[in-house]
Amino acid sequence: MAKYPKKRPTRRPSHPGEILKSLWLDELGYSQSYFSERLVEASGGLSKKSTLQTKLNEVISGKRAMSADFAVLISKVLKSSPKMWMNLQIQLDIWEAEERAA
Repeated sequence: MAKYPKKRPTRRPSHPGEILKSLWLDELGYSQSYFSERLVEASGGLSKKSTLQTKLNEVISGKRAMSADFAVLISKVLKSSPKMWMNLQIQLDIWEAEERAA
């Protein structure tokens, strides 16, 4: 049985922040401010709303990578998997590393 080399994607994978905004926040009608309040609740009040709102905005705008801690908080609020968010970030990181190495 012949093995075929796996093709490298030509399109840049979406940033997790793009997915968060377009498929979750926009669909649910959540503003960044409202979602930040939910993140504070999910953190047990350990983080300030202004800090989480800044981090959320930077992730959504693609200026900041998705961290494991932030993925866990988002997952608590959206009842999703932190692994999903981290996999999105990993796919993007690998694609960018391969672009630099090419």
